[in-house]
Amino acid sequence: MNNKKLDGVLWVFSFHNPGIMPSNVVGGIMPADILGIKKMIFLDIHDPEKALSNLKPKILIISKAFHDKVIDLIELAKKRKIKIISIFDDWNFDINSKTFNSKRNLPIANNSDVIIVKTKSASEVLYNNTGLVSKVVPDMLRFNTHKLYSKINYPFNLSWFGMHTNHDTLLGELININNTNFKINLKIVTNFCDELKLEINKLKCNNISFEYIDWHPRFDKEIVNSDIVILPYPKDKERLVKSSNRIIDSINLGRFVLLSDVVQFREFKNYTFFGDIAEGLKWLKKNSHLAKNKIQRGQKYIKENYSNEITAKKWKDVIISLL
Repeated sequence: MNNKKLDGVLWVFSFHNPGIMPSNVVGGIMPADILGIKKMIFLDIHDPEKALSNLKPKILIISKAFHDKVIDLIELAKKRKIKIISIFDDWNFDINSKTFNSKRNLPIANNSDVIIVKTKSASEVLYNNTGLVSKVVPDMLRFNTHKLYSKINYPFNLSWFGMHTNHDTLLGELININNTNFKINLKIVTNFCDELKLEINKLKCNNISFEYIDWHPRFDKEIVNSDIVILPYPKDKERLVKSSNRIIDSINLGRFVLLSDVVQFREFKNYTFFGDIAEGLKWLKKNSHLAKNKIQRGQKYIKENYSNEITAKKWKDVIISLL
């Protein structure tokens, strides 16, 4: 989708290899490619003056900032009357969080013409902590819609996927899952598999058979070979602002989803088992005949609210409002 109106737009990534980070892919690279927007990698060794002089953008879209030189780029852009759209993936305002980043984010946000967050909950958190208004544009779907699983098998065939920053969410749930005494095959798709395996071995989950798969861009092929995706989320500030991308991908891939009952993802409660993960397994053992209808309705909901066409239009509307 190439649009002449978007020729002056430049999407900026500040990580050396943005393609290895799911949030950069679904929240930046994919919409940029669909809309035909030029992309730039801007590292802390780069000169903001040269970058802006060579490319002459009218609008900069700033994906999550990984270094402070991004602030210099934005300040120079503002002096040149270049419009700024900034994206915040996980701004949680928790000083104890490993992703605490207000020192860098505040000057970026204050110099932005439009602020983008991924969920309504993240927008509310941002406003409550800064008074700044934002627009919600969700992440894109990584894969085409897949047919539904044929049936819920037993032993349960589960999968979990996520990057190392989410390992704690899985580790915190495994003992409860193991204590159901159900026989379970659990496929884990992630990075830093060896480190995670060491931590899991300490838990001695004898009812769970683990398979570890290094994260790769086409991990959908792994997920569709399971029946159920588990997505545990603790009720903390860090996860309160997270994207729903793993949820919408799992439903779109036709898997039944066991999802923690956290407030930020309440919109999915009718299309998942929305509650305690271990209790969800018990529910499935008795009610597997009801599960498929939830996912059928869930795929319809995703198509109507999260299709890439809908998300691309949201991005286009934001950009055109600044032209």
